[in-house]
Amino acid sequence: MAKYLQRVRQVPRSQLNGKNKTRAINNYTLPVIRYPAGIIRWPKEEIHTTDVRTRKLLTMHGGFHPKSSTLRLYASRKEGGRGLVSVRATVQDETSKLHEYIKEKDPTDDVLSECLRQWGTVDEALEQGPSWEDKPLHGMYHRTITEVADLKKSHQWLERAGLKDSTEALILAAQEQALSTRAIEAQIYHTRQDPRCRCRLCKEAPETIQHITAGCKMLAGKAYMERHNQVAGIVYRNICAEYGLETPRSKWETPPKVVENDRAKVLWDFQIQTDKIVMANQPDIVIIDKGQRKAVVVDVAVPSDGNIRKKEHEKLEKYQGLREELERAWKVKVTVVPVVVGALGAVTPKLDEWLQQIPGTTSDISVQKCAVLGTARILRRTLKLPGLW
Repeated sequence: MAKYLQRVRQVPRSQLNGKNKTRAINNYTLPVIRYPAGIIRWPKEEIHTTDVRTRKLLTMHGGFHPKSSTLRLYASRKEGGRGLVSVRATVQDETSKLHEYIKEKDPTDDVLSECLRQWGTVDEALEQGPSWEDKPLHGMYHRTITEVADLKKSHQWLERAGLKDSTEALILAAQEQALSTRAIEAQIYHTRQDPRCRCRLCKEAPETIQHITAGCKMLAGKAYMERHNQVAGIVYRNICAEYGLETPRSKWETPPKVVENDRAKVLWDFQIQTDKIVMANQPDIVIIDKGQRKAVVVDVAVPSDGNIRKKEHEKLEKYQGLREELERAWKVKVTVVPVVVGALGAVTPKLDEWLQQIPGTTSDISVQKCAVLGTARILRRTLKLPGLW
């Protein structure tokens, strides 16, 4: 146990990203436990205490929120968890495999037969308790996006984004309603007397995670716009690279309104004048391919995760008038493409299909990672998280 905890302490202090820190614990520290498991009899209380100490070490270094779901910590990343293997699961897995082997060899080996007789009854297999999705509070996010999002793609940032463990822990805690917003303090922790639990910025709506990440009017002008422009900037730079146009030197640099060469013209946040009055005439990006005589109108949104399907439909409807006017005036085939990513990472089943219609190569994981990082910045600034939390 001492050797195991010594190795665990080394991992959070390393410069590995969140996924690789989890992998290091599973592949570097747990073999110390696995080797004698099933031979040395460990009390369940001692195994439980070791798992608690492991989580405490992660929390001390910002890799696990203290109010976050422990069930989700041990779930696989494909299912939206962190992929950590517990000491309890390791011991139980190795013990059950030893028992299976002894049972198989029992009829042909007198020593193993006597060993099995003295060993007594085999411990029960690792019982399957309730999953994190079934929890009333921690599973609320999962239930919200089940009907509107592609769950597999919505969780892919945990596997492919390569974020820091502190950022992973923050976003998952936000999904699980584990962060101390005023609404959670009043309704769940009962540490706040104000029953209305109004937002600390706008003083109007209840301060929930959904409100902070995508619904506060005080954050709409700068914080949400900054996150939106970062996501749109990824699409813009890939378009410019495809056509050999000059790209912004930094991701924080505002692109020029118009860039053009003999192959294409790209408009950024440009108000388009039409003969007929069209209310929605300033999309995020417009690409005019001169060779193929086609245009693509791209509009980006980072709404609350439960509204991604609705927002995608709204974007398509919003620019139909502009599409008709451009086709008539420019004599080109115009396509409207919505790029919608939830503030906490949820994506619609059609996101990859939409991105393929945009010139250049823009992956769904790149825009998803950008949106998640933008939300993490907003949460840290707004909630003024003390220290690591």
